[in-house]
Amino acid sequence: MITITDAALEQIKKSASEGDMAGMSLRIAATKDKDGNIEYGMGFDNNKTDSDAVVSIGPLDVLIGESSRDLLTGATLDFVAIEGDEMHFIFINPNDPNQTPPAA
Repeated sequence: MITITDAALEQIKKSASEGDMAGMSLRIAATKDKDGNIEYGMGFDNNKTDSDAVVSIGPLDVLIGESSRDLLTGATLDFVAIEGDEMHFIFINPNDPNQTPPAA
C-alpha cells in the first residue's frame, strides 16, 4: 500500500520519542484538491477504526482511512534534504498526475 523509507521511519520514531508519543500509530491521510493535486496529512493517532487499513512497517503501525487508500497505494514517504541541509518529509506518489518525480 505505502512504503516508508528507512530515513523517514527513523525521523518518525525520533519525533514520537521527543513528543512523548512512542508506541502510537501514525495516521496518514490524502485528499485531492480542486486542481487534482494530492494533499497529505499525518500525525500520531491511537484511534483505529474498523475501516482503517493497518500497514506494519517495522515497529510502526500506519493507519490509513478508507477514503485515502486509493490515493496512497504505491506511494512512498521519504525524509530528504530539500534545500541545503533542510530536511522534510515528502511523498512520492504515482497517483498524483501533477507530481514531478525526483531526479535520480
